[in-house]
Amino acid sequence: MIAVSNSVMCVVLAAYTVASGELVAACAYCAAHKDVAGVLLAQGLSAYLGLRCYLSIVRERGGVAAVLLANARKVATIVLSFVLFAKPFNERHFVGLVLVFAGVGMGYASKRGGGKEASEGGRRDSSPGKKRERRANGCDERHGHIA
Repeated sequence: MIAVSNSVMCVVLAAYTVASGELVAACAYCAAHKDVAGVLLAQGLSAYLGLRCYLSIVRERGGVAAVLLANARKVATIVLSFVLFAKPFNERHFVGLVLVFAGVGMGYASKRGGGKEASEGGRRDSSPGKKRERRANGCDERHGHIA
């Protein structure tokens, strides 16, 4: 599906850049500045490899882990920007950072512990097979007790 959508967008963008004249200007710029083509190639390859890594994380660990990892990467980028570049860090930045980490932690904890709690009690499985099983055991569906 990703290959199809990328292929369609490649055709659409190629048609747009040809019609607008940007493709000719971009090719002329790349011919005049040889290093630009290498940078564009490196950017494209790194984007491709990043997408492949992200999709393998989704396949192996699930969507929740992939989203948490992507968000952690964004937080790390923000933290590194404060460390590497001189920026003022005030109490609002600190509160925001604490809230982001708290949100990520609560999201992780709810996904990790949520499946166990739902299966142990609290919620009732409403599948047809479970309903038949409860009725066979004498459980009244409307009131939740044995009839």
